[in-house]
Amino acid sequence: MRLIHRAGPCDNGPCPNVFDTDDGTLVAVQGAQLVDTDALAQLDQMPAHETVVLVPRELLLEYAKQAGDGAAV
Repeated sequence: MRLIHRAGPCDNGPCPNVFDTDDGTLVAVQGAQLVDTDALAQLDQMPAHETVVLVPRELLLEYAKQAGDGAAV
């Protein structure tokens, strides 16, 4: 799988970013892992192999705008 940087100010660096996968079926989101136990308890249906990350709302809006402009694979 190849990741294509689509949104975020760090170009693969240590801050929130959004990537498309090369087959265009998935989106990868880089962010801070949610570790708040009260918040995680609200996600009791989440499978053990999944996690939740926190990203600024503006990052997702930036990705949505770029995807709407044809940036998505």
